[in-house]
Amino acid sequence: MKNYLLIILLLCAGVYNGYGQKKQPSDYHLQRAIDLIQNGDEKEAMKCLDQQLQETPDNADARIVRADLYYRQKKYGNALSDANLAIKYYKKGGMFSKYIMYWNRGRTYCDMEDSAKALADYDTAYKLALKDKKGATNIQEILYGRAQLYYEQKEYDKADADYAQMLKNDETDQSAMVGLIRNMIARKEYDKALELANKCEKYDADYEETYRYRMQIYDKMGETDKAIDDAVIYFEKSDAPQHYLLKSIMGKHLSYALAKVQAQIQKNNDHSWKQLRIHIYKWGYDYANAILCYNQLQQEFGSFDFIYYSRSQCYNEIGDTEHAIADITKCIELGDGKDYYAIISRADYYREGGQYKEAIADFTKGIELDPTSAYAYYKRGWCYELSGDDDSAMKDYNTGIDVDKTYPYIFLMRGALYLKRGEKEKSNADFEEVIRQDTVAESGSCRQYALHFLGRDTEALEWMDKIIASDSMGNGVYYDKSCLLARMGRLDESVAALRKAFEKGYRSFAHIEHDDDIDAIRELPEFKHLIEEYKAKPIRIEADDEQAEDKIETISEIQMKKMYSGVYEIPCTINELPLKFFFDTGASTVTISSVEANFMLKNGYLKSDDIKGKEYYSVATGEIHEGTTIRLREIKIGDAILRNVDASVVHNQQAPLLLGQTVLERFGTVTIDNINSKLIIKQK
Repeated sequence: MKNYLLIILLLCAGVYNGYGQKKQPSDYHLQRAIDLIQNGDEKEAMKCLDQQLQETPDNADARIVRADLYYRQKKYGNALSDANLAIKYYKKGGMFSKYIMYWNRGRTYCDMEDSAKALADYDTAYKLALKDKKGATNIQEILYGRAQLYYEQKEYDKADADYAQMLKNDETDQSAMVGLIRNMIARKEYDKALELANKCEKYDADYEETYRYRMQIYDKMGETDKAIDDAVIYFEKSDAPQHYLLKSIMGKHLSYALAKVQAQIQKNNDHSWKQLRIHIYKWGYDYANAILCYNQLQQEFGSFDFIYYSRSQCYNEIGDTEHAIADITKCIELGDGKDYYAIISRADYYREGGQYKEAIADFTKGIELDPTSAYAYYKRGWCYELSGDDDSAMKDYNTGIDVDKTYPYIFLMRGALYLKRGEKEKSNADFEEVIRQDTVAESGSCRQYALHFLGRDTEALEWMDKIIASDSMGNGVYYDKSCLLARMGRLDESVAALRKAFEKGYRSFAHIEHDDDIDAIRELPEFKHLIEEYKAKPIRIEADDEQAEDKIETISEIQMKKMYSGVYEIPCTINELPLKFFFDTGASTVTISSVEANFMLKNGYLKSDDIKGKEYYSVATGEIHEGTTIRLREIKIGDAILRNVDASVVHNQQAPLLLGQTVLERFGTVTIDNINSKLIIKQK
């Protein structure tokens, strides 16, 4: 919806341009700005608007267009200033109607969370649009925006009235139906909501929001499997499904959700379903299977930074620090070496493994990349503490608080260090600050430790139990409880909580070895036996990297025909269709001519859902061309197979079929034998 008003502005401008005799020469820069916006160049458009308003500061049309650009940049003060002046200078016969100006300003107030002013502007915009012939096309959007404001204010009856008016204007408006459904859910009118959701589905079964809300209705009614059925449909139809919603539904019956997703993978070998399967494994803390699935993705689609990044997290969860560091290092190397989150992740892995020097080095890199991140100062300070350098630790805690006073954990760490130094007044002030800020009982909360340090152990345990209730399937929460109980001196209970963490899959033995939170139980025979027991029960990864090294290497030799410098003709099959590709060492991707693509589509070698959209590609000459993107489900060269490869369709019948070297390298190790004109591919 945020881009909708800009579209309206452009459409209005297009209509205005239709009667050229009314077009004023003084509007040149405004017209130029609109052309630039249509071409996606908002930066240059802003320059034109600035110039227009220098020449004609009372130009209401230029004001409202610039207000919209400021809004999109989240420069709300500038947006309001221009919108106010647009309303002040408005004259009939201009490019834009007056209701658009109030609508624009109302939307800005909405984002600034000034609901009263936003509602006032939406009211005015609606009344003006009713009187404006051009406003008829925007009535629904204005009503929808006002209804959203009413919903956020929990004025459901007023929101209902706007949605009802939308349906009176257009009985097929599914967004209005979903608005009513959402209000019914808020009022716990689940039967009525379900009835309307079923009706909504009949108007257009592809409307994703129907399933997004119906799955929530079923969930509220306790019909978990039906909710999961709708969650699967929602995921299929949505371009950007909300994973927190999917987790909240699927997490209640993971085995059923997994079975439904596995069935989709069998029907449609699409990477998005495979990624959802990984999410389900991770939601169930089954990191071993998640790693196996990441291995399969890598084998099928090649090495991508997100695979290394995500898989490293899974390795870390099962205590395999070595593989976690190896994967996150590959992720960093695939990029420009400046990925803040990847570098900080590696620093955390080093810290948990007791490699404090390496961790400090990476946290330092993170601070250089983002000097305002309290997290990096907190973690580097902790590493200094664990290394025995309390002065450097205190310096980092102080700096972290200076740059961000809203991060509770850094106050906790500084408070604990003050306490260690005997500065109780300062430590208590920090612990009280933690309690003031940390008010949500969820995994990652540290309030319980602050309560303990303040001598409020009963409250601390109550808070810890609330955290566990919010994430009962997790293992980290039980480890936190073990740490808390150890600090309280409740040693037997601490060991019992640690056992629970291990039973849930916790395996960070390196972290346990260096964590001073559990020093109180470290020498207990029960603790030592527990560690030995679970070190002997590692979470095993079948077909892990070591086993992969034992796989037999296969070598494919393919006869090539040299065409000209850097280009060779190679026989292959595409989706089981025998073809000949040009291997172009200068190309960066795969291209295929429209002749072959059309033949493949007409004869069943391509499916309609293999057609994806537009892409720009380069060739050996360095030229950039535009083509349609398709997915080639299988490329086979000799005995080597690559699946799900994106290719650009060149709309030129003379264009060759090109296979770029960067894509070819996904098969494995590639060697060109120029003497014998052979392509040699080595795979494991």
